[in-house]
Amino acid sequence: MVVGSVELHALPDAVGLLAEYADAYPEVAAEAWEPYRALYPDLFAGESWRVPCTCYLVRSGGVTVLVDTGVGPPGLWGWTAEQEGDLPDALDRLGVAPSAVDIVFLTHLHIDYVGWNTDLEGSAFFPRARYLAHRDSVAFASSQAERPHVRRCIAPLLDRFEDVDDEVEIAPGVTTFAAPGHYQGHMALRLASKGLEAVLLADVAVHPALLDEPDWIYISDGDPAQSAETRRSLLPELVERDVLVACGHYPGSGIGRVLERDGRVVWEEK
Repeated sequence: MVVGSVELHALPDAVGLLAEYADAYPEVAAEAWEPYRALYPDLFAGESWRVPCTCYLVRSGGVTVLVDTGVGPPGLWGWTAEQEGDLPDALDRLGVAPSAVDIVFLTHLHIDYVGWNTDLEGSAFFPRARYLAHRDSVAFASSQAERPHVRRCIAPLLDRFEDVDDEVEIAPGVTTFAAPGHYQGHMALRLASKGLEAVLLADVAVHPALLDEPDWIYISDGDPAQSAETRRSLLPELVERDVLVACGHYPGSGIGRVLERDGRVVWEEK
C-alpha cells in the first residue's frame, strides 16, 4: 500500500487470546460488546479478546523504518497464543533482511511491541538499525528491570536507544507525534505525501470499539483519562476523512479507514 510516495506494509507477528473482555474492560457491561462482536468477529473468541499483533514497515526516501517489533520468538509472553514468531518470515516475504532496516521506531515498550528488538541471546535483531523511542518509555521500562521482556529486549539496547520526541520527521513524510495515556512516552506516527495521509495509532485505541466509545477504560492504560482525551482529540481528523488508519491489534492488515455507519464510528479494513 502507498501513501503518496511512502510505502506502508503490514507485517503479522502473532495472534492469540489476551484476556476475557470482562477482565480487560471491567467497567463495560458484557452486552455492550455485542454490536462490536458483529462488526469485528475476528477479535472475539467466546468471551475472550482475540488479539492480532501486527508490525508495520514504512519505506520513504530510501529509508526503511520498522514500526514496533511485535511479540517476538514463541513462548516469551504468557498469553494463549494461536500463532507467534512470524515477523522474520513476514520481512523475508517482502525481501527485507534484518540488516536492511535503517530505523526501528518503538511507539512504546510494552511486551507485545518489543519482542524482536533482540534475538534470544539479547543481541540486536536489526544490527544496523537506529532504535528510536521516547525517553520516558525507556526510563519507565528500565524501572521494571526484573521483567523478562525488559531484561531480554530493552536492557541490552540501552546504549543504542535514541530519544525521539513530539513531531520528529524520522524519514521523508514520516513524523512521530505524542499520543499520551496508554504508556509513558507513548507515541504514534503520521505519514504524509502528495496530499495523502495515514496515521499509525499504536495503542491509542487498542480495540476499534474505542473509536466509537472513546471513554471506555482499558485496564492496561496507564492513565485512562488521558487515553480517552487522546482518542477524542484525534477522532476529528480520522472520521470520514481521506486518511488511512492503522493499528496492529485490528483485524487483517490493521490498515483501513474510520467511518460513520448507522450511528456508530467504525473502522473498516482497506
